[in-house]
Order: sequence, then structure tokens, then C-alpha cells
Amino acid sequence: MDAKIERVQSAPAMQRIACMFACLGVAAGCQRSAGSTPPPESELYRSDIENLCDAVVRSGADQLPAGEHALAIAGWLGTHLQTQEAHKYLVRIQPLVGEPKAAALEAEARRVGLPSCALAAEWRVAAPPVPARPAP
Repeated sequence: MDAKIERVQSAPAMQRIACMFACLGVAAGCQRSAGSTPPPESELYRSDIENLCDAVVRSGADQLPAGEHALAIAGWLGTHLQTQEAHKYLVRIQPLVGEPKAAALEAEARRVGLPSCALAAEWRVAAPPVPARPAP
């Protein structure tokens, strides 16, 4: 582990790395025995969605250059989400990008009673542009 890690320069590469860390957090974090996991509507799950929505500030990513937000957020979430449901929710929306991912997170935030979700705005800004389809 003494080898240097080269700095990743592109946002898509950072997003891929962040997704890997998020998946590791899902696998390693919040291990509970069957039956001890509270239902998704629980206060713990609501707290997890609140942490997810406020992760930009709570992780300190807002103090970093924009290209470094995803990695900081993913690392922070891996150690701060308390429920398997929240981890499963992240895995479920992970394939989405940009507006669909942001809209899904905002909908979940509203469902648990949150008025807004800052991370959804971050995902909208960080999403790569969708290439236009050529006319037939």
C-alpha cells in the first residue's frame, strides 16, 4: 500500500471511483442481523435520507473543488448511513444519472417528509451532458 495513487483528472472517472466506494460502503457498512432492520418508514431511515440529502455539507465536500465532491460524499455516506434500507436505496438509484437520479432522490426525500434535498441539486450539476441524437 506504499504505492502512490495517481490523481484522477476527469469528473466521470471520479464518479466511477465514488460509485465503487459507495458500493464498498454498502457491502461493509451497516451490517445487521435479520429481523433487526427497522422498516423504511422508520425515523432511522428518515435520518439516513436526511444525511444523504445533506451529504455535500456534512461530508465537507462543499469545501473541496467540484471534481472531488463525489469521492468525499461516497466515503462519508459509507460510514454515516444507519439502515440497510438506505444502502439498498442507493444501490437501486446508482445506475441513474443526472435528472432521473436527482428526481428519484427528491421524491424519496419528500416521501419521508423532507422539504428539499441538496444532493439532488449536486447530481443535476455533476451529470455529464447527454449527447444529442442525430436526425434520421
